[in-house]
Amino acid sequence: MKAHMFGLAAGAAIAIASAASAGTILQIDVNGLTAVSGAGFGTGYSGAVNLSSDGDSTFEGVKIAGVDQGVNTLVWSLSSFSGVINLVGGAVTGGNFSVSVTDGFNTDTYSASITSGSGSVNTQAGQGFTIDGLTFAGAFSGGTFAGVNVGAWSGNALIGSFLNFAFQPDVQGFDNDADIDIFVESSVIPLPAGAGLGLAGLMGLACTRRRYA
Repeated sequence: MKAHMFGLAAGAAIAIASAASAGTILQIDVNGLTAVSGAGFGTGYSGAVNLSSDGDSTFEGVKIAGVDQGVNTLVWSLSSFSGVINLVGGAVTGGNFSVSVTDGFNTDTYSASITSGSGSVNTQAGQGFTIDGLTFAGAFSGGTFAGVNVGAWSGNALIGSFLNFAFQPDVQGFDNDADIDIFVESSVIPLPAGAGLGLAGLMGLACTRRRYA
C-alpha cells in the first residue's frame, strides 16, 4: 500500500493555541470520508463542505497527549460520521460534526459545534486543501469512547479543534477520501510536564500522520 505523510497545519496549531489553557488533549482520527462542496472550491470559497462516512471510511484510533491508546480497530469500527463546515471567503463561519464508533454491541459518540471565525481553508502541496478550526459544546455520549476512559472529558461544554486533512475536490466539489483529526481538551487533566501536546503546546508541534490508500 502506498503511504502518504501529512504535517499538522501551522494555522490550525496557532488557532488551537489561542483558544484556552493547556489541558491534556484527546485525539480522534477518522479517514476516508466523503466530502462535498460546491464547484470551484478554493481558498476563497463561500458555501458549505458536507462530510459523511461511506463504505471506505475508517476509524483509526484514539490518542491522549500524543500516546496511542491501543484501540482494537478490528473490534471498534466507524458507525457513522456526519458534519458540515460553513465557509465565507475561505474563513470558517460555523458548523458541526458527530462521530460514532461501535463494537457491534455498544455505540459511542462524540459531537461538537464549530466556532465561527476560528479557522480557514489552506492549500497543501500535492494534497489539495486543509480546513482547520476550533470547536465548542463538545460532548461524549458516555464515560468511554471505543473502550478508552474519557471521564476527564465529561460534560457538554468541551472545547477543542479539528483539522480536515487532504480535501481534494474534483471540479464538482467531490472527494471520497478526506480525513479528519478531532482534538478535545480536558479541563480536568493538566498538560503533562514537557509533553507539549496541549492547546498551547500545539503551537510548536511538528507532527506527522500516515494515511494509506
